[in-house]
Amino acid sequence: MNKILVIDDDQDLAEIIKAVLEYVGYSVLVSHEAKDGIIKAKEQKPDLILLDIVLPGMDGPEATKILKSENITKDIPVIFLTGLVSNEDTGSGLGSINIDGVEYQNIAKPFENEKLLEIIRSVLG
Repeated sequence: MNKILVIDDDQDLAEIIKAVLEYVGYSVLVSHEAKDGIIKAKEQKPDLILLDIVLPGMDGPEATKILKSENITKDIPVIFLTGLVSNEDTGSGLGSINIDGVEYQNIAKPFENEKLLEIIRSVLG
């Protein structure tokens, strides 16, 4: 069973994502701030991280830089959740963000559950 870490300060959204992912068989961890999420990632070693871009204290891109600099978490794929673009902006709701020359997939909030599952399956196989 794949383990997914959701890091999003919107507690309601995080719980909805958790419920959807658990329903289809994933194990899900939730954190509402980046620093706590980084700690959970190091301790739990999830197979994938869903990470909000805008978070209090430390944003998603900064958290990603830390995760990618640590041997224990550097190979964990990251998909960004963002309210900074919309489905209308991207057409599909899917896009990418460049951090330090690396492209990461993102999905626009709000999103359809099936779109989220589609992007997760594409990363996890």
